[in-house]
Amino acid sequence: MTTPQLMQEMTASLRSYKVQLDTVNQQLFHIERQDKLAAVTAKELNSYPTDHVWRSCGRAFILQEKDKYVADLSSGEAALKEQMKNLKIKQNYLETSVEKTVGNLKKVLGKNGE
Repeated sequence: MTTPQLMQEMTASLRSYKVQLDTVNQQLFHIERQDKLAAVTAKELNSYPTDHVWRSCGRAFILQEKDKYVADLSSGEAALKEQMKNLKIKQNYLETSVEKTVGNLKKVLGKNGE
């Protein structure tokens, strides 16, 4: 493979990695926000003295036991934590790939300049 072809291929993969990394970062931000919202909602619900609360369901509201609602929020938080863990692994992989690709591009450019 010639040097220009190699550089084109490396540049294309670098762009792809950066786009994927941006997507992962956005997903992480969204999941972290959902996690915080669930935690705040659970804290707020636990402060209520009643045993039943109205839960939003689209355009309607459903009367539900507070403990059931908090349990649903907790199970949702566990799922969010798992998604966050997987996304952080993917983020780390993509950051490493970007760094290595940039380093390899610099090496190729350095050899070309000599």
